Amino acid sequence: MEEAGGDIGSFLKCVDLFQDLDDAEVAALIAKAQEERYEDKAFLFRETEAGDAMYVILDGTVKMLKLVAGNKFKTLVAMGVGEFFGEMALLDGHPRSATAAAHGVARVLKIGREEFSALMTENPYLGLKVVIRLARNLTERLRRTNDQVVEMVSWNLQQKDMNKQLEGR
Repeated sequence: MEEAGGDIGSFLKCVDLFQDLDDAEVAALIAKAQEERYEDKAFLFRETEAGDAMYVILDGTVKMLKLVAGNKFKTLVAMGVGEFFGEMALLDGHPRSATAAAHGVARVLKIGREEFSALMTENPYLGLKVVIRLARNLTERLRRTNDQVVEMVSWNLQQKDMNKQLEGR
């Protein structure tokens, strides 16, 4: 997907999470959201902060980072135009599980938890459409994570077996 031009509504209808929305619903969503711009390496949010919004990338790249070894960041994923993140905040408001930082200049659409809740109250059908897509996306991400965990555990077990074989020589 190319960068979002002047018509954010048309752009959002191409974003997986909002594909089922009609023009009026997209307009209602945009009215509750705010556009933000971040310079290179600026934090959109930090791990452990309160989760209060989700983001859709309009332009640029945002990296999801995890703090490891106390003071180093590991990149979990780099996300580009049309991708969204921070969506768990819409559902639970728990602290952030990772840090989000701009990689280069990034422009995003921020949808706050309170604004999304108000939108769902005003238009429950819109909320239902988004939540169903959100659940599908979270399920997909969980399945990928499960596959990665299985792969890492298998690799670790293979390494242990190889070490035992080498010790037995």
